[in-house]
Amino acid sequence: MRTEADRDALVGRRGELQLLEQALRLTRATGPDGRARIVSVSGEPWIGKTRLLAELAALAGAEGWRVAVGRAGRSGPATPFELVVDALDDQLADSGVELPSTLAVRLSRVFPALGGGGTEVGAPDEYWLIRAVRSVLELLADGPGLLLVLDDAHRADPLTLDLLDHLVRHPPRGRLLTVLAHRDSPAANRLAALRSTGGGQPWQHLELGPLAAHEAAALLGPGLDPVDRQVLLRDAAGVPGLLRACAGSAPELVGALELATAQPTPGGGPVALDFGPLSGTAWRTAWAAATLGGTVAPQPVAEVAGLPLAQVLLAIDELQAEALLRPAPEGSGFRFRHPVVRTLLLRGGRAGWQYGAAGRALSALRRTGAPAELLAAHLERASSLGPTDRQLLLAGATADLYRAPAAAARRLRRWADEPADWAGRLGQALTLTGRAEEALAAYALARVGNGAGGRQAVAEAESSALRGLGRWAAARELLATAKDVELAWAALALEVGDPVGGRTAVQWAEHGYVRAVRLGDTAAQAHALALLAAAHAAEERFAEAAEVAGAAAERLAGQELPLHRLESVRWLTDAELYLGRRHRAEALLGRAFEAVLDSGQWQLLGRTALGLSRARWDAGDLAGAADRAVLAVAAGRRFNSPPLAVDALLWHSRIRLAGRDVPGAHRAAAAAGREAAGLGRLWQRRVEETLRVLGAVPAPAEAFPGPELVALRADAGPVKPGPDPTEQPGLAGLSRREAQVALLVSEGCTNQQIAGRMGVSAKTVETYLSRIFRKLGIVSRAQVAHLVGLDDRQRRPSGPGGPAPRIGGNPWSGP
Repeated sequence: MRTEADRDALVGRRGELQLLEQALRLTRATGPDGRARIVSVSGEPWIGKTRLLAELAALAGAEGWRVAVGRAGRSGPATPFELVVDALDDQLADSGVELPSTLAVRLSRVFPALGGGGTEVGAPDEYWLIRAVRSVLELLADGPGLLLVLDDAHRADPLTLDLLDHLVRHPPRGRLLTVLAHRDSPAANRLAALRSTGGGQPWQHLELGPLAAHEAAALLGPGLDPVDRQVLLRDAAGVPGLLRACAGSAPELVGALELATAQPTPGGGPVALDFGPLSGTAWRTAWAAATLGGTVAPQPVAEVAGLPLAQVLLAIDELQAEALLRPAPEGSGFRFRHPVVRTLLLRGGRAGWQYGAAGRALSALRRTGAPAELLAAHLERASSLGPTDRQLLLAGATADLYRAPAAAARRLRRWADEPADWAGRLGQALTLTGRAEEALAAYALARVGNGAGGRQAVAEAESSALRGLGRWAAARELLATAKDVELAWAALALEVGDPVGGRTAVQWAEHGYVRAVRLGDTAAQAHALALLAAAHAAEERFAEAAEVAGAAAERLAGQELPLHRLESVRWLTDAELYLGRRHRAEALLGRAFEAVLDSGQWQLLGRTALGLSRARWDAGDLAGAADRAVLAVAAGRRFNSPPLAVDALLWHSRIRLAGRDVPGAHRAAAAAGREAAGLGRLWQRRVEETLRVLGAVPAPAEAFPGPELVALRADAGPVKPGPDPTEQPGLAGLSRREAQVALLVSEGCTNQQIAGRMGVSAKTVETYLSRIFRKLGIVSRAQVAHLVGLDDRQRRPSGPGGPAPRIGGNPWSGP
């Protein structure tokens, strides 16, 4: 019976397993006098090589093959043919194969089953022993065949490598399939050279890469909070072994940068990863490198480890051979291949040793002039702080405010010298991490200290926290007391859908752009243009929206996204999606999503996920759209943003209805109604309007036991493509301009005629038509005309003089 681990091995590896099965079939088909074959499987640590080979061994055993599995698992000097002996010794003891006496005598020095004890082998004997082992392989391969699995072959002893070299040049006869697994590290260089020699034995190579996101997610199972799931997937980077190690406990909600530099709380348990047969020196070196964090140089590592530099250099070679450390890209030292490996090491380390190592690390970093943010990571847990230490904490918090806001918040609280000086920055950090209520308390303290609304960045951040909580009136009052916050005004106007502060969103964005140009602030210029594009699109001024969106995209292309203006992506992609430019929006949203996960700006996770959901909808991927919508709902609840939760739930309801899942749509809509209850009548009407557009009225909210994410995640399961014609939301789901196009189509107008009457291009008319087809679930202009006529008959009043039917809705309310 297969274990859970066995089932895990198959996730995402079906193609590789089929190739290995094919190698088995080809080897058996060659006959007893055929040529042996070799397959090598490489990849980074914990990528699933051993599990894949275990599955192959089980299949071969079930088909009657003789299976021999060996693994290099010793540190220190290797015994002769250690890897091969580990695989074949039991076979020689139990198979019943009779070796010729001369062969048995010669190999008795190597195999314990033949009476050997690992006697040292001299150079004159090596060649004859290699030929003797080759003869043993031919004997064992006689009959049904021999599958020889050599795992962790990058640790193979020199004689095993010489044997493989000989087998490549002089292939054994018989049904012999040798499968090697090794890490992609410098230690495997000779194996790579053997593959390229072009000897007589066929050699096939498989490279195992990271699992795709949906494959890795399948390993986590149901019932996990979607935000935690996303963080685990980020930390594991598609490596199954890392995913299992990280999934043992709830992930720490920090950005990827913190995994590489911060000092996590020690867990006190065992290390959750199998690091293999590391020497004691390598273990101390790994712990020292993990304690220092970031990119490490050998000398500071030696100081923290308490070892001579020469020993540390050898240990670094050992860790690099195991593909745990690798040279930093800038050539200034070494770093862990995955930041989460460092975190797992620290959580499983020895508490007493770590206490002493922390002090040595701080001394070493001071002496080498480490950057303030790295020093600040160690000072967070220091028992006492002097004036210089406090300044370093403040400098580190300032440097990491947008790169690692959770770390910045911890450092500001530890610094806490003059509240008026740090409270505003603390509020910014807390806002970025999605802790809006805590942030508002910090902002209040900042106002007590300086008697004003604070600096521009602080005022913008506070208004962002208020908007996230759905407190638009409070945001309006705050901005009325602040200066130079045109961009915050524009965002507020877009969210409430009306002018604020005496200006429209377009006017505020234009003023903000002028200020940004005057200051030479390119990031603020991009943000202003993104807001302006969204504002034009909201007013259905498509030509202006397209032109401005292009200018904003130019400022964001080809460079890292500005972390202090990451929200600009939300507004720009809103405009791009409404303009029908899904590919551009999705590419930018993907970059922003990675930036959110790297920095830990959780405030933006939900909005970015919601944008990706809409992009997936436009691509026709309802399952992908549902998955991202559920993440957006979870983020709205996790980080206490009712407006986001309502938007995401309403959107999820539309997705479920498009997938013909009326009960799922009802559950999401009812949950949206509950979330909107505390936002005022305006938002409740928005929910009611969306329900009307959906064309379905769910049961009362109290009929559902609660908007549990478990139910929503179940809803996100397979989604049927395309809406059922009997469940269409109807023409009420169209925007005003889309409804106008639909009416002109029903009158028999061509695209050119419609373009002339509406003052747009024929290409724009085509875009409108594609949206109409998608929303209504139809494929022809005749169907548009039919639905318009049907809608007109249903809405026409029974008596004369009644009002004309009104078709349309909020263009931002749905697809």
